Amino acid sequence: MKRSSTLSLLVFLILAAIVSTSTSAAAAPERGPSASGAGFFRFLNPLTLRTELWSFSFEASANKNGQAKGRAQFDNLTAQTQVVVRINCLSVDSAFAVISGRVLHSDDPQLPKLENVVFAARDGQLLPVPSFDTITPLFPFPQHDCHDGEPLTILPVEDGGIQIQP
Repeated sequence: MKRSSTLSLLVFLILAAIVSTSTSAAAAPERGPSASGAGFFRFLNPLTLRTELWSFSFEASANKNGQAKGRAQFDNLTAQTQVVVRINCLSVDSAFAVISGRVLHSDDPQLPKLENVVFAARDGQLLPVPSFDTITPLFPFPQHDCHDGEPLTILPVEDGGIQIQP
């Protein structure tokens, strides 16, 4: 009986040592920047000359090697269209992020499936002067990614928020 309990204790100690040493830094990829948000914004559509109400949500993250992944959804509540984007590029500079990807699903004729798109978001700072979060609508961006530039139209986020981590 003593030999059986000694063997069991030895096996337990070996397994405990293996489990505690296998969670090294090499096992988990180092995290890079991230950006997420959800809310609403209003956009004056230059094609229709009417103000549209949009809802949005997105979540993007990158590792230290710059590989990004994530998903975004933009719903035009005025035109009742939806665009879903697979994010593949994230560029973060302090509280500002430029994000690009490819349209996975769309019933918006201006942003068809497989179109490369870009948008930008800013996390409003509280110091030194309080400001509000901003976002851009989706823009077609063929043959480019988030490192090639940013959209110029910046709109305030209504009833929501954006968080960016460099």
